[in-house]
Amino acid sequence: MTRTTRGRRGKSGPPWAVVITGGIGSGKSTFCRLLKTGPDVAHLNADRFVRGLLLFSSSVQARVVDLFGTGVLDSSGRIDRPALAARVFSRAADRRRLEALLHPIVRERMGRKVAALKRREGIAIVLAEIPLLVEGGRPDWCDFVVSVEADLEVRLTRLAKRGLDRAAARRRMKSQADDAARRRMADFVIRNDSTREALAREAAGLRRRLLTFDS
Repeated sequence: MTRTTRGRRGKSGPPWAVVITGGIGSGKSTFCRLLKTGPDVAHLNADRFVRGLLLFSSSVQARVVDLFGTGVLDSSGRIDRPALAARVFSRAADRRRLEALLHPIVRERMGRKVAALKRREGIAIVLAEIPLLVEGGRPDWCDFVVSVEADLEVRLTRLAKRGLDRAAARRRMKSQADDAARRRMADFVIRNDSTREALAREAAGLRRRLLTFDS
């Protein structure tokens, strides 16, 4: 684990709001699961917020259709997420349009949920998993940013096991910020090129740092 020179100042103890970011295949979701070792850690996932908006928010659905047409709807008239993903990952301008629509809504809703969880008795850490942190900017409710990184070939191998071929995986990676950009925003950098056991040790070490952090 690498500690950078960043970090929230003026606050001497938990509860903390910790954003976990990283490129596709880096293992950030696994790292979140390893950090969530007890009831004192809560976990939010930006992708789940996005799915909720696309599935259940009529206003967001209408705006997506306004942006991209009815070709992103399935036979039942709902957003066809695979079709939408195929379009935005093949057209950078469309991806930016979708991000401009969704990012502010997701950040605002996550912020409200983070604030509520931090007020809950017994919560010490709220993890907010945000893959596209650099693209949307660091939220003002964030106390620390953790960037999870892994070498390219390691990431491609992991994604292949999830059924994503190398060409599609590289397109997804190209659509995201690179590790250098994420590192500039991070307070802690975690390498995840080795085993799950090694990552678990990194998670335990970060948990100790956060719970004993002295600004």
